[in-house]
Amino acid sequence: MKKSDKFTNNQFDILNKIFDILDINDNNNTFFLSDLDNNIKLQNNILELENDIKTYFACSTWASFSNYNVKRKVLSIIRNLIKNMDYCVISKRKFRKKDNISYRDTIYYIIKNNHI
Repeated sequence: MKKSDKFTNNQFDILNKIFDILDINDNNNTFFLSDLDNNIKLQNNILELENDIKTYFACSTWASFSNYNVKRKVLSIIRNLIKNMDYCVISKRKFRKKDNISYRDTIYYIIKNNHI
């Protein structure tokens, strides 16, 4: 039996935990790469779910769980997990301003796939 069939409820629980950590909800479906990079606590909260993810997802081919050198392991986990759960992740470069300094950042949109 596939993990996707056997652990569907557990997978959605983990997805909801990730959404809570990233503050993704009905009113907000985005997060910024710089916010993820600069928040070690947020990264650690996601990494704490690593054992559960390995238990409930077929993730042996994910770069973050293989021997590949991944620059941003947490981002890789987020993207793979969300794609696996019938969502789409779209990234876009965007200018942001902080303390009157403009800089480029990457914004990630989480969108539920609609099947017709």
